[in-house]
Amino acid sequence: MRSILQIVSLLALIALTLPSILLLAGRMELDMVKWLMLLASIVWFIAATPWMWKDNGAENQDA
Repeated sequence: MRSILQIVSLLALIALTLPSILLLAGRMELDMVKWLMLLASIVWFIAATPWMWKDNGAENQDA
């Protein structure tokens, strides 16, 4: 599950950078860039939060 979330979050980060490059190249309109980047940001926060969450309680029990 963690590896799937990592892949999804990586794809979302790529989706965050690609529209801005396409905008600078003149291949995409600003409104479409805004919507795609908003969607990619939401996906990234949803996908990255679970696998980046650090459980401090588990580390303290192992020590």
